[in-house]
Amino acid sequence: MQERRSYLKPGVLWITGLSGSGKTKISKIIFLKLKKKYKNIVLLDGDKLRKKLNIRKINSFSYLSRKKVGLKYSKICKNFINKKNYVIISVMALIKFVHTFNKKNLINYNDVYLKVPIKELIRRDPKKIYEKFRKNKISNVQGLDLKYDEPNNPSLKIVWKKKLTPIRIANKILNFLEKKTNYN
Repeated sequence: MQERRSYLKPGVLWITGLSGSGKTKISKIIFLKLKKKYKNIVLLDGDKLRKKLNIRKINSFSYLSRKKVGLKYSKICKNFINKKNYVIISVMALIKFVHTFNKKNLINYNDVYLKVPIKELIRRDPKKIYEKFRKNKISNVQGLDLKYDEPNNPSLKIVWKKKLTPIRIANKILNFLEKKTNYN
C-alpha cells in the first residue's frame, strides 16, 4: 500500500550563494526528501530558469539587469505559491533589494545563504567559471571582479566547513524548516 502524502503550507525556500557553493545539489536533496512526504513541492534551478527565460549572459551582469532577473524569479515563485505549492529555488540572485522584496512579498519565505570562501569555490569550480576567469576568457564573475551583495540577515546562513557535506547541509536546512515552519 502506498503511503499518503500531505500538503505543505505554500511558501518559498530560496537557496543562494556564489557559483559552486552547492545550491543545486543541496536543493535537489531537500526536494527529494520533501517530495516523499508532500505532494505540492516544486524545484526551480537558476541555470534551467535562465535557459527557459532566455536570459542572455551578455549585458546581464549590471545591477539593474541582475535585479530584474531576481524579481522575475520572485514572480515565478509567487505564481507557484498562488497555486498552493511550496517552492525550493536555487539561484545566485545576490541582490539585497531582491531579498528584501522577497521577505515582504512572498509568504512563508525563508532564504538560506551558503557562504563558501572563494578559495574553496575556485577549487570546486564545477562549471569552470573560475578557471575561465583566471585564463581571461570571461569577466563579470560575482565574487571576483563583480561585487555581490551578501544577503542581509538571511533566515539561515551556513558557513562552509570541510566536514559539511551536501547531505549534512540539506539536513541542517530541513531541521531549520521543521523548527521554523513546523512542516513535519
